[in-house]
Amino acid sequence: MLFRSQKPHYEYLRKKWKSRAKASGESLIDKHLRHIALGSLGGLMLLPTSGLSLSRSHVLADATTTDVTASLDTNRLLAAQLKDKVPGEVRPLTDDENKSISDLLSKETGLKVSSELEGKSLNRTYGLMGAEQHLYRYPGDTVYDHSKDARDWAMYGPSGIAPGLGAWGYFAQSKEQMTQKDEDREKWYIAVQTFMSPGFSENVAAYRDFYKYRKMLVVNPQTGQAVVADIADAGPSEWTGKHLGGSPEVMQAVGLYQGPRQGAVLYFFLDDPSDQIPLGPVKIPERAQS
Repeated sequence: MLFRSQKPHYEYLRKKWKSRAKASGESLIDKHLRHIALGSLGGLMLLPTSGLSLSRSHVLADATTTDVTASLDTNRLLAAQLKDKVPGEVRPLTDDENKSISDLLSKETGLKVSSELEGKSLNRTYGLMGAEQHLYRYPGDTVYDHSKDARDWAMYGPSGIAPGLGAWGYFAQSKEQMTQKDEDREKWYIAVQTFMSPGFSENVAAYRDFYKYRKMLVVNPQTGQAVVADIADAGPSEWTGKHLGGSPEVMQAVGLYQGPRQGAVLYFFLDDPSDQIPLGPVKIPERAQS
C-alpha cells in the first residue's frame, strides 16, 4: 500500500498517479517522478520502500519480457552448446576446459576470447558472481545522478552506491569532465580477484596496470546471456565464497539481478588492443546459429 502523506498537495498527486497508473503506465511517472522524487531528498521521501518495490518489480518484469527475452532468442543456443562443456560444480576449469570453452565463445560471439592474455591470467574463469553497488564516478557523485529517468531509478536505484572508490579511484575528475566512456566503464563494471592472479604479488605494478579497465566477456552458461564488462574494482574477498562481482547493469544483462542476486558465470579476457569492442550486452549473431 502506498504511503499516505499528511500534506494535501502530496496526497492529491498520490491519488492522481494511482488512478491513472493502469492507463498511462510509466509515462506519468517519467514526467513527474524525476522532478519531484529525485529533485531533493525531501521529495524522495514521497516514495517509501513499498512504493519503490512495486515500481521496481514492474520495471524488472518489463525488462524480463522484452530485452532479456529478445537476447535469449539467440543466446539460448549458446547455453545448449555449453551444457556439456561447463562442469556442474563451480570450480576452476582445467586447461582443456578453458580452451574448449574459450574456442566456443570466440566462434559464437565473433570476439577473440581467451583465459590468458599477455602472459597473465586470473585465478579462475568460472566462478560465483554476486551483485555489487554502483561506484562513485567523480567527486560529488550520488546514487541519484546515476539514474537518467524514473524507469532507470526504479530498476537500479535500490542497489545503492558503494561507500568507497573502485580499485582505480574515480572514473573522471569532475562531472564536467566525465565522458561517455567513463560512464560506460562504471555502468558495465565487474570486480575480480586480481590479487589472486598467479604472479601478482611478485609484480604488483605490472598486474595493476594490466587489469585496469580490462575488458572481459561474462556469460551465464545456464541461459547464454552475455555481456562485455570491464574490470573496475578488485574483490570480493576469498572468505565471502564469491569469486567476482557485477554492477547492477551487468547482473541484469546476465539474468542474475533478481532472486538471490548471484550465480555461476564464465568470464574470459577479450583481446581488444584497439578498444573497438563496446561494453554492454552481447547478442549472439544470427549467423552463428547455422
